Amino acid sequence: MPHFSTTRRVAVPADLAYLVAADVDAYKEFLPLLQRSQVRGEKRIENGVEVFDSELIVAYDKLGLREVFVSRVTCDAVRREVKATSSEGAFRSMQTVWAIKAAGPNSDVTVTIDYALKNPLLQIAVAGVMGMAVEKIMAAFEQRSRNLAAAMVQPQA
Repeated sequence: MPHFSTTRRVAVPADLAYLVAADVDAYKEFLPLLQRSQVRGEKRIENGVEVFDSELIVAYDKLGLREVFVSRVTCDAVRREVKATSSEGAFRSMQTVWAIKAAGPNSDVTVTIDYALKNPLLQIAVAGVMGMAVEKIMAAFEQRSRNLAAAMVQPQA
């Protein structure tokens, strides 16, 4: 199964970076190619970890690609880790993990993706652009985190 991982230092506190990673409903507001992101059903707590299902719609209109898939998401605030697993849509299996660690006043954000697609030709195509796609996701994540941090220090009108 292909594996991709990258880490980026983000100039926001680790707790804020975790909140951005755990806010699945807001992904559509800042992640590229995402048309919809929403929590499905109720969130529940299992062994101190928040667990829920989410639905994402990823689309790339220029190529006529549109995929809908549901993931099981676990959010562990103590470990500052968000994990999503799916075996729907184009994926035979996929696991994405956001792991956030404090680095002084900043945070080190690691995204790890393990995936296998049902279509072997699509698997080859995705492998060729995975690095670029994850870099765009990380840049969007970093910008979202900085925007929220800035909004938190703005005086209220």
